[in-house]
Amino acid sequence: MADCLVDTNVLIVASAAVEPRYADVTVDERRVEVVFDWLRQFRDDDGRRLVLDELWKIYDEYNNKLGAQHFGLQVVHHKLQSCLRTVPVDYDADGFARVPPGLEVIDNSDKKFVAAALASPADIHIVNAADSDWREQADALGEHGVVVVELL
Repeated sequence: MADCLVDTNVLIVASAAVEPRYADVTVDERRVEVVFDWLRQFRDDDGRRLVLDELWKIYDEYNNKLGAQHFGLQVVHHKLQSCLRTVPVDYDADGFARVPPGLEVIDNSDKKFVAAALASPADIHIVNAADSDWREQADALGEHGVVVVELL
């Protein structure tokens, strides 16, 4: 199985399953449970690693969106202790990850995930729950071998 770059929206949606008052979630309850179940299974599978960039900018994003009490960040911390993989990502002067031509239209906040996936596209997947940007860029990402797993 592939290692995973987990988009922040997965952590937020899954956290809503145990903290329904989480303000940023606009996904119905049944779909929240799908994401929660996936993240719980990912947490429990020591054969699947969480992928972060070597500068930890992905982790910084997680911390900016979630608190320590949220299930999503608790899963990240679990994976940091046992199943972490870091990959090099090159950042520009503005702090955005560099991506190849054809992928410049990717949202700046998502470029770090794409650049990290490109470090080893055969065995790193990006996991998305509720962000339509990934679906909109599916063809361009596929041309570069980037796999996005859509949970919803």
